[in-house]
Amino acid sequence: MASRLVPFGIFLMFSLALSAAHAESRNTPAVYGGRPGYLFNVEEEKNKRDLEMVLIDKPTPYRPPLNEVIVDRKLSREFQQQYEYRFGATEAQQVMNSPGRYDEYTYYNASNVSLQDYRKYQRNFAEYMGRRLAEHHIDQWAKKDPDIRVVYEFKDKISNLNVQVRKGYKVKWRYSFSGNYMDFRLDNPYDIETKLTLQMNQAGFGPSTPNEVIYEISYPLSKRLRLGGLYRHEDGLYQVVVSRQMSARLATTVTASVDDRRFGPTVQQNLILVGFSWSE
Repeated sequence: MASRLVPFGIFLMFSLALSAAHAESRNTPAVYGGRPGYLFNVEEEKNKRDLEMVLIDKPTPYRPPLNEVIVDRKLSREFQQQYEYRFGATEAQQVMNSPGRYDEYTYYNASNVSLQDYRKYQRNFAEYMGRRLAEHHIDQWAKKDPDIRVVYEFKDKISNLNVQVRKGYKVKWRYSFSGNYMDFRLDNPYDIETKLTLQMNQAGFGPSTPNEVIYEISYPLSKRLRLGGLYRHEDGLYQVVVSRQMSARLATTVTASVDDRRFGPTVQQNLILVGFSWSE
């Protein structure tokens, strides 16, 4: 008899608990819209626009391409400028100076050179690029290494000099160990670029004979139009170059060249070249 009363007692206690919970729920006032899926105002939903927020991954740090690490923009401009000194100030001159199938042709500074001489000029320029590239990366390494940074700072002091002559005017001098040439620049408030270059023996170090002195001046007439002039003292060559950037990749140049050297290995040659260049 006692075993039958135990389940009945459990059932009775469970029923009383459910009745108490139901009574408590009836005494609690209902909140309109309190349940999920109900809205207080349906009109707001009609004009409401929900935007989904998409979480993106953290961007990877920028790493320049390998070619830009080996030859950065500053070094690339230096190579381009030195190439123009040796093989022509504009693309039209550089194409004209290409020997092609001829054994002898007239060089852009009015010298009659053979194909072997032209290849020698190319080899000298390639050797200069190799030396300058090694010097550039050694400098970058020395600047970051505290143990030999003093050596780099000493080299930088003896190869670069900035002197302010008056307000707004500054003279900059630079000597290139790898190219064995000196540059003198004059900064001024009129955006006129002036430079004097003393080119010595490219394969040696220090003064040599003869030395080529190059005078340059240029001025931007507008954002796309530039006027420049060049005089090579040893070659007796005068050049005026007008360049215009037609588009982001297309440019045109007009070059007027006058040679006043009437003696020596050069021949007098006056010409006007019109050229177009396309860059990627």
